[in-house]
Amino acid sequence: MTFVFIISLLVIGAVAAATFLENKVPQSKAGLDFVKPHSQWVGLVSLVLGFYWIIKILFNLGILLKYKFVFTLIMIASCLLLIILGFLMAQPLIMQLVGKNKNVTDVTDKMKKKFSPITEKLGLAAISAGLVNLLLAIV
Repeated sequence: MTFVFIISLLVIGAVAAATFLENKVPQSKAGLDFVKPHSQWVGLVSLVLGFYWIIKILFNLGILLKYKFVFTLIMIASCLLLIILGFLMAQPLIMQLVGKNKNVTDVTDKMKKKFSPITEKLGLAAISAGLVNLLLAIV
């Protein structure tokens, strides 16, 4: 199950930092062109998985902090990245599903304004967090 978390971090990070990756690694264009049209659904799945993992961590927080302190902090940060990037990618789809609810629209607009300028940096952070989690899972 940890590898699903790692793969979702890597995919959502690649989608968020697609322009940067295409400029630095031209071979990645084919794979990113396959995922880009589905970025809203990738974001929604990442949002759900992020909430799932953060709840799972919170239920076991005492034991995890006692025995795996640094690993727990990295997992929490990774989950927050997954939730933020998932929200940014899935925001148009969420707006379609919710409709014209003014409270939800105000909150989503505030979050979009706050995190949109740093989406690419958050994507790169998600990729690096995915790689760090991969190293921790292997070791």
